Amino acid sequence: MSERRAQRVTTDPRISRRRVAVARSKRRRIAGVGATLAALGVTGWAALASPLLAVDEVRIVGAEHTTADQVAQAAGLDSDDNLLLISTDSIAAAAETLPWVKRAEVDRMLPGIVRVRVKERVPALILSLGATRWTIDARGYVLTTGAARRGLPVLGGADSGDVEVGARLENPELLDALTAFRSLRRNLRADVTAVIAPSPERISFSLDGGTIVRFGAAENLKAKNAVLTALLTELKREQRSVAYIDVRVPTNPAVAPVAAPSPAATG
Repeated sequence: MSERRAQRVTTDPRISRRRVAVARSKRRRIAGVGATLAALGVTGWAALASPLLAVDEVRIVGAEHTTADQVAQAAGLDSDDNLLLISTDSIAAAAETLPWVKRAEVDRMLPGIVRVRVKERVPALILSLGATRWTIDARGYVLTTGAARRGLPVLGGADSGDVEVGARLENPELLDALTAFRSLRRNLRADVTAVIAPSPERISFSLDGGTIVRFGAAENLKAKNAVLTALLTELKREQRSVAYIDVRVPTNPAVAPVAAPSPAATG
């Protein structure tokens, strides 16, 4: 096992609990295999002890933000493990406790390689609480502190409560705001610069260019988005800029033109 593998990469208590469970499962498997080998004799034991079966490398496929060291640490893997004794399901479950990992699949490769195929979560917004920032995905999973990528929209306007990397947000206002955000057409989501959610009934989006979309509660999503799409299409055709678009009541939408500058402002 390389020196990189020994690096301590996380202190997440969920990972610690997972590591204890993996160690307990490992002891049970060793006992079971030992009993089988006792029946098979020395030849089977020699084959099991082959250096080719020692876990020498954890190889990550498909990950940008997750490392082999992190997976090895979460799963409790080291060079004392035998490739035939490890539980691929347990390693996959341990990998899925890491903040960025949405799904993991594990298989074995000779000589001594544990291969982990990872599908990572996609950073979608920056959660803002005072001077602190976290990167989250569109379903509210907290991926990392700070901004993982430039240009992501900012989510704010409500007390987010306790925020923990690797956990999901619990604040209902923010979760409703994310539901509304996910309902937008993909190209419109790309134009959102901020999501404001002071209450579940007052969700708004700030678009690139300054227009505010007053969306309201995360309900009647299909109707609200149909009206919003129609209004944006018409405004673009007419080359009009507006201060806000209100689709809180989709059967009675409203738009407000950009206020003309006052004479004092124009000099």
